[in-house]
Amino acid sequence: MSKELSLKLLLGLTCLLILSPPASLAEMILNNSIIHFEPGQPNRQDIVVENSANEPLYLKVTPYSIFNPGTEEQSREKVVNPKKSGLLVSPNKLVVPPKGRKLIRFLNLNPRRNQEGVYRVAVEPVAGKLIAKKAGLKILIGYEVLVLAQPTNPNPKLIATREGQNLKLSNKGSTNIHLLQGKQCPPQSTHAEDCKSLRNGRLYPGNEWTISLPYDAPVEYQIATGTQNSLRSIP
Repeated sequence: MSKELSLKLLLGLTCLLILSPPASLAEMILNNSIIHFEPGQPNRQDIVVENSANEPLYLKVTPYSIFNPGTEEQSREKVVNPKKSGLLVSPNKLVVPPKGRKLIRFLNLNPRRNQEGVYRVAVEPVAGKLIAKKAGLKILIGYEVLVLAQPTNPNPKLIATREGQNLKLSNKGSTNIHLLQGKQCPPQSTHAEDCKSLRNGRLYPGNEWTISLPYDAPVEYQIATGTQNSLRSIP
């Protein structure tokens, strides 16, 4: 399961009337947590939702547009007009049978967009119609799917500048850059255990990071733009 799968406790420990033992866990599995829409690629993608439990899984699906991603001004707005937002997610409610699977479909309605679209889609279990002779606790756990829709002409442009042991990274391009497995090793060391891990994450267009480095030495990052990956060394 992807590292970027955002796991959150949606309803906490909610008192429900259930037929199962006093505590039960709704077991939902998604086959993917990140969707990339890239120019020249299909504008439709699906995610498979699997229910590994012995009871039906009731879900609601809510898409949000993300504004100013990666900044202190980041905010989200529920998608009420898919055509305006550029993303359609269907269905918004579904029931996954015990040990069964269902699809959630994602449609990029604006493949010729000028700016990158960033969305979060909440997939949340909800309580079904349960009748029981005794009360119990049920834990409902939901996930968020990250949807990234690149502009027509994606142009990742990572600018790196060094001032002593401070590294400044900025994205001057038009699409996000995912920085992974950042590390720096001490000069003249051949032992991997001496290397230090650096900040990882997504650098969205216009974002800047300043990283305090442990050594005066080159820095290495695995860089992903969309579904493309490369290794970059920064002197």
